[in-house]
Amino acid sequence: MKISRKVVIVGGGISGLAAVYRLKELGQKTGQPFEIVLAEATSRLGGVIESRAQDGFLLEGGPDSFISEKPAARELSDRLGIASEIIGTNNKFRRSFIYKKGKLIPIPEGYYLIAPSRISAFLMTPLLNWGTKFRVGCELFISKRKSAGDESVGGFVRRRFGETTLQEIAQPMIGGIYTADPEFLSLETTLPQFLDLERQYGSVIRGLITRKRLRLKPAAQTASGPRYSLFLSFREGMESLTRSISAQLPEVTFRMNAPVAEVWPHSGKWKIAFRHREVLEADVVCIALSAFQAAPLLSRAAPDLSRDLENVPYESVATINLAYKRSDIPHPLNGFGFVVPAITGRKIVACSFSSVKFAGRAPRDMALLRVFAGGALHREVYAMDDKALERTVLEELRHYLGIKAPPLFSSIKRYPNTMPQYRVGHLELMKTVQSKLAAFPGLYLVGNAYRGIGVPDCIKWSELTAESIAQFLEERERLPVLEVP
Repeated sequence: MKISRKVVIVGGGISGLAAVYRLKELGQKTGQPFEIVLAEATSRLGGVIESRAQDGFLLEGGPDSFISEKPAARELSDRLGIASEIIGTNNKFRRSFIYKKGKLIPIPEGYYLIAPSRISAFLMTPLLNWGTKFRVGCELFISKRKSAGDESVGGFVRRRFGETTLQEIAQPMIGGIYTADPEFLSLETTLPQFLDLERQYGSVIRGLITRKRLRLKPAAQTASGPRYSLFLSFREGMESLTRSISAQLPEVTFRMNAPVAEVWPHSGKWKIAFRHREVLEADVVCIALSAFQAAPLLSRAAPDLSRDLENVPYESVATINLAYKRSDIPHPLNGFGFVVPAITGRKIVACSFSSVKFAGRAPRDMALLRVFAGGALHREVYAMDDKALERTVLEELRHYLGIKAPPLFSSIKRYPNTMPQYRVGHLELMKTVQSKLAAFPGLYLVGNAYRGIGVPDCIKWSELTAESIAQFLEERERLPVLEVP
């Protein structure tokens, strides 16, 4: 008997698109294609991945890159046939800065987010005073934590490296990635590599140095701050990825401007009700939305699961692209950007020198800057209206970079409640979610709320979920039928 293979994906961001594309591949491989409907609440696909050309500049709204260390995005690009469009960062200026006392100070070479791996470079940096450097060196002799359970990133850094290192280095660098407060951020979820170093070597610094010597990951590179050799993008921007996926899915039914109101099981299948009252029936439904968006869809069918999803907190972030004549920026822009410690009381999280970081982002003799505002420690800045936000950003750039001239143009993109906060205990919460989800065969959840916020993580877990969907549809006749009154 031929098995029905109808799947509805709710959400057209990178997670939903990656799941659909993998299902297409699996269907082609087995010769049994899936009938797929992708429902997107807005008029465009791609979610927070947005690339736009303006006056010769290439503006990124959401993520501007992905890391090669996690292979899912690179491998998907290969299968899509767009690997030739991938570009790396500028070899010349692979370093970043931290703001301190009115200056942008380079992060020392080999400094890996919270800890040094090149002692000579660390000792020479003016970023920390000698008392703080001594405290960092004491990390080599601090006993590893004996108690089990999750720990906050803030607590971990403070315990091993001291308060000043947390406030002046770790917080701004981690904040630039997660827009989070490190006092609440889960170590085992976001930075498990440092927990592993402590457990294996008794010291993060000793572990980094040892692994570097043995050429094991994570190996600190000669770049300062993040390992910029690992950052990749596309010649025409990150949206090249999502556009390519959607362009290669002619057999998929895309329902645009079609927000879903509720999903529930019925007679061994799933009902998907749209807000305009149409109802679809499918064998599988995969919700590729934020956790707080997925929660109300399941409030009747799975109230306990819905409440757990509501417990994943989110923060909002804005990106402000600003185009300048290069001659109007006094700073040499000899790096990829800078981060700002919250302790300074300044108003922005970070600034990326986009036209330095990647080629093709600005015309010759021009420059493109991208500022990040909002997050857990700057909610009041995100709450400003656009005029006030732009004025604040321009004042900040004048302070950091000496820019007095107005930009040629600016573009503000707001992403409300798009950055999930992996708080202490997040892994346990996800285990609970998975156990409750198992009671609803044919229901799947993907997105950045669960197992990683980056593009490669979203792709990886969406593809694994697609494989689980395919396996489920082969075995579903053995599963019980669920009914919701």
